[in-house]
Amino acid sequence: MSLAAAVVSRRMLASVLLVLLAGAARASAPWRTVARVATAEDAALLERVRGQSSDLPVLLVAESGAPLDGAPASRWRAAEQLAKRHEARAVLWFLREGPDVRVQVAEPASRHLFVRSARLDGRPGSLEWSAGAEALALAVRSALRAVDAGQPLGEVVETSGGSAPAGAVEAGRPLPPHTAEAPVKDVDGGMNSSSVSAPAPERISEASSPAASSGDRWMLAVGAQAALDGYTQGGHQGLLLGAGWEGRSLRLGLQFLAGRPARLRDEYTRVSLGQYAATLWADLLLVSTGPLECSAGLGVGAVAFSRGTEALTPEVEAEPSSSMLALLLGPRLSARWSPATRFALEASLSAELLLGRPALGYAIDGNFVPRGDGWAVRPRLGLAMVFFL
Repeated sequence: MSLAAAVVSRRMLASVLLVLLAGAARASAPWRTVARVATAEDAALLERVRGQSSDLPVLLVAESGAPLDGAPASRWRAAEQLAKRHEARAVLWFLREGPDVRVQVAEPASRHLFVRSARLDGRPGSLEWSAGAEALALAVRSALRAVDAGQPLGEVVETSGGSAPAGAVEAGRPLPPHTAEAPVKDVDGGMNSSSVSAPAPERISEASSPAASSGDRWMLAVGAQAALDGYTQGGHQGLLLGAGWEGRSLRLGLQFLAGRPARLRDEYTRVSLGQYAATLWADLLLVSTGPLECSAGLGVGAVAFSRGTEALTPEVEAEPSSSMLALLLGPRLSARWSPATRFALEASLSAELLLGRPALGYAIDGNFVPRGDGWAVRPRLGLAMVFFL
C-alpha cells in the first residue's frame, strides 16, 4: 500500500469515527419535557412516567399550576407558552373526566398532539388505579420515544386563524398510531430507510373493576362507637350508621349514633339515661399513601337525651320520664384503610363539645343538689366498615 493510499484510508476512518461519535453524542444529549401538575394524582402519574421513561434521553420537568382545560385553542396556546417558558421540546398534561384520565403530549414545533385515555379506578396507589396508571405511562413513553426519533405521534393541530379543530384537541376516541420512515445511518456513512414505529396502546377499560371513580362517589358506613361522657366511668357505647358523598379531597356526610342506655344507681333512685345523636360533618383529605388515608374535619349536630327515673325509697318522689336536646360540635380525625375499591375500614376520633347537656340531681327543700352533669367535652372513638356505591 502506498503512503498516499494509507493517508487517505486513515482520513476516511477518522471521518467515519467522527460521524459516529457525533451521532452518539446527539442521541445521548437529553432534551426537556415539561409536565403541568395540577393535582396530587397528576404528581403520582408523573412519577409513573418517570419510571417508564428512565431509559430515554428526556429530562422531565414539573410545573405546578391550574390544569390545561377549557377551549381547545386556549389549551394549545397554553401548551406553547409552557414549552417556551421552559425551553421544552414537548409538553404533557393529564385531565380526569369521570372514571377516565386523559393524557395529552404536545410537540409545539411540529404542532403534533398525542392523546390517550385509560380508566383509573380507586385512589392513587391502589391496585386498580395502578393498572390504568401504568397504561398511561407506557403511552407517554411511546410518544416521547417518537418525539426523540423526530417522528411525533398523534394528529397535527391546525393553528391558522387562532383556533384548533375540536377533533384534533378533544380527540375523544383513541387515535391511530403514527408510523413514519426515519433514516438510520449505516456504519459506512450511508443512509438506509427503515420504518420506525412507536406503538401506542389503545384506551384501556377494565371491565373487571366496576368501582366508582375516586373523584365522585357515595358511601355507606356501619360500625360501633364509644364515648366517655362523665355520667358513668365506662361512658356509653352503641351503634354507628353513616352515609355521605366523597370528592377527590372533600367528604360530606350524615352520621347517626345510638348508645345503649346507661344505668345510674344510688341509694335513692335508679336512672336510665339514653343518648342518640345526629351529626353533619365535613372532612378534608390530608394524606393519601396507597390504600391508607388520613383526613380531618368538623362536625355539628344534636344529641337527644332520654331519662327515666325509678325511686328506691318512699321518701323520694321520682320525676316523670323526659327528654331534651343538646347542641354538639367539634373536630374529628379519621384514618382509613382500603383493601378493595368498594370497601374500607375506618377509625375516627372526635372531641365533642356539648352545649345544653342535662344535669342529674335532686330537689330538696326547693334547692337542686346535683348528682352528675357529665363532661362538657367528651372524646369519642368510632370503628366502621365503609361501602362505596
